[in-house]
Amino acid sequence: MIGVIHMGMVVQMLLVGAGRSPDEFINIEKLSNRVILAYWVGTDRRCNLTAIQSQKGLVIIDTEMSPRIMAPIKARIERIFGRSDWTYVINTHAHDNHAGGNSLFPGATIVGHDNVAAEMQPWVRRQTEPEWKNRVLAQANQLIGNLRAYLPQVARNRGQTRIIQGEIKFWELHMQDLREGYPLVPPTLTFADRHTIDLGGLTLELFYFGKGHSNCDILIYVPQERLLVTGGVIYQRACVPEVAEETTLQDVHRFLAVLDRFVPAEVKIDHVVPGHSVPLEKKDLLAVRDYYQRMLVGVQAAQQEGLTLEQTMSRLALKTNFPAFRDPPAGWSHGFHERSLKNLWRILKEEQQPSKAESGKTASPPPSPMVDHK
Repeated sequence: MIGVIHMGMVVQMLLVGAGRSPDEFINIEKLSNRVILAYWVGTDRRCNLTAIQSQKGLVIIDTEMSPRIMAPIKARIERIFGRSDWTYVINTHAHDNHAGGNSLFPGATIVGHDNVAAEMQPWVRRQTEPEWKNRVLAQANQLIGNLRAYLPQVARNRGQTRIIQGEIKFWELHMQDLREGYPLVPPTLTFADRHTIDLGGLTLELFYFGKGHSNCDILIYVPQERLLVTGGVIYQRACVPEVAEETTLQDVHRFLAVLDRFVPAEVKIDHVVPGHSVPLEKKDLLAVRDYYQRMLVGVQAAQQEGLTLEQTMSRLALKTNFPAFRDPPAGWSHGFHERSLKNLWRILKEEQQPSKAESGKTASPPPSPMVDHK
């Protein structure tokens, strides 16, 4: 009886704990005196926000899913740096958990690729289309209910309890933002291929990657900090790189050209910050570059040999050809390799069939993907 009462008290404390201050669910990792990572704790929640302090002000790379989630993270960063002079916000891409908190930085220049504004439209529609909005709210409510029901199972594990409570608090705050509505602010400074930001003693080099994870993926390199932020280009270690439905052959060549800038030994990189996992190492870039190169060469060779798509998929099976990556049995990244291979197969087939208008003309080389637009 005493044990039952004790567990009941624990469960009650857990439920109350889920309503605690958001600041308790923010983790900070210091990479240097000028660079920190911040992220919200949750079951699959980690979205890396990179904060940099410089002579010319503070910079934040990515801004989480909505203002109520970003606000306590922003405040925590300001306390650590002892300043609040935000000068730049950089969006690695337009997905909601990377650009949803832009509105909290009204005095800063928001920087992103030319395609970010268009790519933000689904998240605008999620607020303006009642059916979509209600469906998201219902799903979030159900998730919160499931998480609360799961709390007693981890009652004796403080770390797991914090993770579950963090996930609950995250969705509670986001649902409140979604119910009331919040502004989605696109970049005020955009670029097509490259852009450089001079921060006085620090230089941020921004590179458009191409259409892969999204249509507006960029990488940010800070040579003085030996830091590369990869956003959606590399989510996390072992996650299969993407060739998407809108990817073109020029994009694939761009993928390789951009990655080739960072793999040489003379390019110093100590920290690779992906979108959604612990920091990686420079060698992880090599695995991604090798994936795209071997896929491109492999599919081209298979088509020249007259192999079918099914035969090509067997030849280029993930497990035997790309051991650095894995295909989880379920979840958001399940099937990425099969999808990427099918898309690359289609892209190369389409390249072999020039339009009537181009028939008989001498093909021109594709434009350089690395034209500098500072």
